[in-house]
Amino acid sequence: MIYFISLFSLLYSITLQEAYDAASSYGDYDKYVELNQDSIYYGGLGLYEGNIYINGNGSIIDLEQGNGVWVYGDENYPCNLDISYTTIVNGAYYGLSFGGTATGTIHNCNLINNDMGIKLYDSSNANIFNCNFINNITYGIGVYTEEPICNISYCNSWGNGEYDYMENCP
Repeated sequence: MIYFISLFSLLYSITLQEAYDAASSYGDYDKYVELNQDSIYYGGLGLYEGNIYINGNGSIIDLEQGNGVWVYGDENYPCNLDISYTTIVNGAYYGLSFGGTATGTIHNCNLINNDMGIKLYDSSNANIFNCNFINNITYGIGVYTEEPICNISYCNSWGNGEYDYMENCP
């Protein structure tokens, strides 16, 4: 029975990129990605413009030891990612990364077994609340330089390699 379930999930798996490509706009969001509850989505996603919401609905994003979900914005192409109710696992470098002038809100998410749960650099700005950072290899959250703004509320962090939270990362 376990073999059948494993085979079924492999045959009907979907990538996060496919879910993103199929999403349409909703409200103030250019892309409103609605993931299916209790499903596993594979691979990372690169975002470089627009206002995006990913409603995980309890799903899992398995990065399969590849790149994570990266968000990069600048003055010509601003980019915002709001993400909630999902678990992001197995990122070789990070689960989520915000760079340039990218902004975002991470709400009720679990970041587990990535190199870094969340990486912030340049002049990015992220609001993080009700999240768990568990067993990440280096940091739960890594803030590179003194420029990013990172607001953290009601989060838990344990079992991370070097530190749970680190500012001015090397």
